[in-house]
Amino acid sequence: MASSLVMMAVFMAGILTLSASGSNQASHENGTAQLIILSSLLAGLLHRWRSHRIKTRQLHNPSQKSIKFKTLALRAGLLALLVYSALLGHFQQDLPIPIFTFEYLLILPILMLATPRYVRWAEQQIPSGEDGYYRFGQFLCGQRRWNWIDQRNWLLMWGVKIIFIPLMYSWLVLATNELLHITWSTNPGLIVTALFMLGLSIDLLVATGGYLLASRLLGNEVLSTDRHWLGWLSCLICYPPLVFILHEVKKQTDDIDWSQWLLPSEPLYWFWAAAITSTWLVYWISTLHFGLRFSNLSWRGLIDTGPYRYTKHPAYISKNIYWWLHTVPFVGVASQLDLLRNLLGLSFVSLVYYLRAKTEERHLMAFPEYRTYSQHIDQYGLLARLKRPWQRASV
Repeated sequence: MASSLVMMAVFMAGILTLSASGSNQASHENGTAQLIILSSLLAGLLHRWRSHRIKTRQLHNPSQKSIKFKTLALRAGLLALLVYSALLGHFQQDLPIPIFTFEYLLILPILMLATPRYVRWAEQQIPSGEDGYYRFGQFLCGQRRWNWIDQRNWLLMWGVKIIFIPLMYSWLVLATNELLHITWSTNPGLIVTALFMLGLSIDLLVATGGYLLASRLLGNEVLSTDRHWLGWLSCLICYPPLVFILHEVKKQTDDIDWSQWLLPSEPLYWFWAAAITSTWLVYWISTLHFGLRFSNLSWRGLIDTGPYRYTKHPAYISKNIYWWLHTVPFVGVASQLDLLRNLLGLSFVSLVYYLRAKTEERHLMAFPEYRTYSQHIDQYGLLARLKRPWQRASV
């Protein structure tokens, strides 16, 4: 979590400095948002490097063949990322993907040139042997026959990167720009909106860093990726391009949310606002505790701090509570049929996240530390504590 806090501190310092100086109005045009994001990511990278730096007395001497194969595989992954982001931006024009594609295209030649040096340096520090990069590079050179079992882990790992990096970064730039254009005041509604955008930006910043900065040199490499189709489907349906399915199913028969249902003069308004704000906080704090190990569909080490001390899926639980509280499906309905439609739509969303939670558990139960953690939560977690009084009462 320490790296997350460092990134958050640098990010907030940049936002506050620009807001105080009145320079926020031109942020979209002059790339200020990107500069703040880059500074924050670099700060997190440096902190993680200093915290996990491995002091080697003697550097290893990797073979030229190993460097060649791994360089080819890494370059193939970098090119695939460009192709996917370009295609996604072309077919999903309502998404801000061109933001990522344009900037990535500018730095890609530098990355391609630097790849051999990075591979050599990484292998000198921590040799990885004939890993997924090595095997895929062999295949690209025609020195290994195609075998799905051989290449599966590497392809799935890069599949997650390719899908989520363009989305997270593009959304992060948009959220940061919106945050920079907010004119802060004492208006309660504006304060809530501004705090929401701040939390969302930090959440996306940590997620972007988690996908971009995965490396064994930082101790946050991907150790395993979910191999089951249901795990991938239940995850990807929550993101473009498949998210339209989720939106269509959960669509309500009315456009009324909690802010049109209640008025600030009513005590229930402030209770509801506090409950919704609490769900944001739990969700974002959960992301902060992942830090640079954040990733969907992946195992990168056990997270058992913060909200994860009490439940295995605090982010999913809080996000679902938020949708139910924000949407208030029982308000604005014209008939019982409309009410049923609203309830079923939100229930489908909750079902998707239930499947995400269960498929993730199935994947992570392969690791002994997660099995120990899961048993602990089942016995002493928040849900187990809430059940005990009822169990005693029923005896």
